[in-house]
Amino acid sequence: MQTRFAAAIAALCTSILVLAACGGPSSPSEEGVVLRGTVVGDGTFSASSAGRAASPAATVTVTVQENPAIATTVGADGTFSLRGLPPGGFTLVFTSGGARLGVVTFAEVMPNQEITVTVRVEGGTVVVVEERRNGIGHGDLEIEGRVESVVALNPSGDSVFVIDGRQVVARPGETAIREGNRARAVADVTVGRQVHVKGTFMPSTDRGSQRVLAQEIKLQGGETTGGSGPGPSACAAGANAEVEGIITGKGASSVTVTQQAKGDYLCLVSSGTRIRKGNTSFTFAELQTGWRVHVKGTQQGPSGSACQVNASEIKVQNN
Repeated sequence: MQTRFAAAIAALCTSILVLAACGGPSSPSEEGVVLRGTVVGDGTFSASSAGRAASPAATVTVTVQENPAIATTVGADGTFSLRGLPPGGFTLVFTSGGARLGVVTFAEVMPNQEITVTVRVEGGTVVVVEERRNGIGHGDLEIEGRVESVVALNPSGDSVFVIDGRQVVARPGETAIREGNRARAVADVTVGRQVHVKGTFMPSTDRGSQRVLAQEIKLQGGETTGGSGPGPSACAAGANAEVEGIITGKGASSVTVTQQAKGDYLCLVSSGTRIRKGNTSFTFAELQTGWRVHVKGTQQGPSGSACQVNASEIKVQNN
């Protein structure tokens, strides 16, 4: 009798250990937010063509600041994944050899969301290069850039555009197209136009990259001709400006923001400029090069090779 009782206790203990090893109650939940990432950079880690693991000195660890029990190690190919992340928001801390490389904060995270990111590690900073969200209740996405091509134009159905490298779908009844306060049609979304898109990722398909369903397409200026900086029509004095990109320079009262496919913007910061990330306020002194920001303001015209903007708001996206 005692032998059978002891055997039962041993079996129960073994089951508990197996549950813990497989992500049971003592491990982060397998449900909830999932994040899959790829790290690229300046040699902080290296992927071996022969498939060998990275050396211990090159190991990069990713930890959830709010719950250090959720952590993983970046593979030799630069990939990593985390499960059971908290909805609402969280911060990832990147370390290597005990040294802190940087942090990335994710806000407005919805339950059961799946996030795919590419981050760049350079010079002791960590910057998000690309971010995609999908799943139940996925959050909004904003894209700003030139219309590169028109894949399909259908006023009564789905129109498809390539904007800043992504396929954007405009759908009657779901997509508002405007220029200033004026309503526009899909025919006005022409190749070369600068636009700002608000939308959500559509379900993944096997046909290629994930498409974005636009809630709004805002035409920002005349057609551009490419090049390293904004064209004359895209930097008209008095026009509203919305700039999204990386801070690449900082002066006494200004920051230079470089936006892909549009060039440099010299954003003038005054005491009236609101600087924030979500509900958290920042000072001008706290802004740093390498941060990704969204700037709203008024264009003042060209300033050298840049477009000068009086910034009314700077929204920090990744720092």
